[in-house]
Amino acid sequence: MNPRPRVLVIDDEPDYLRIAARIASKAGCAVVTAPAALPGVELAEKSPPDLVLLDVGLPDISGFEAARRMRRIPALARVPIIFFTVRSELDMVSEGLKLGAAGYVLKPFDPDELLRRIKAAVFPA
Repeated sequence: MNPRPRVLVIDDEPDYLRIAARIASKAGCAVVTAPAALPGVELAEKSPPDLVLLDVGLPDISGFEAARRMRRIPALARVPIIFFTVRSELDMVSEGLKLGAAGYVLKPFDPDELLRRIKAAVFPA
């Protein structure tokens, strides 16, 4: 039997962190959370996830910088990343695409949309 896919959720807003973790769990995933980018990158390096849900606007380093750091780690180079962003950050979408983003979800996010995106990333057809 295959283990449940691991999802790492990185967000500094406790409500979004909790909601995203609950949705990933509902998708059938094991969930690990981090309240900032640097601890998230460290967690990912120690135990590579199958998917990263990553907020763009984090207090320590940006989500984009965290993604760049993850991409330099061989075990994380191909892990899908879905970015969380607010409308004011939409002009930065191209930055995430350059980093190989699997998608973007606007905050406040629609739980059903996030659930679909998680399932598509960890259970591809």
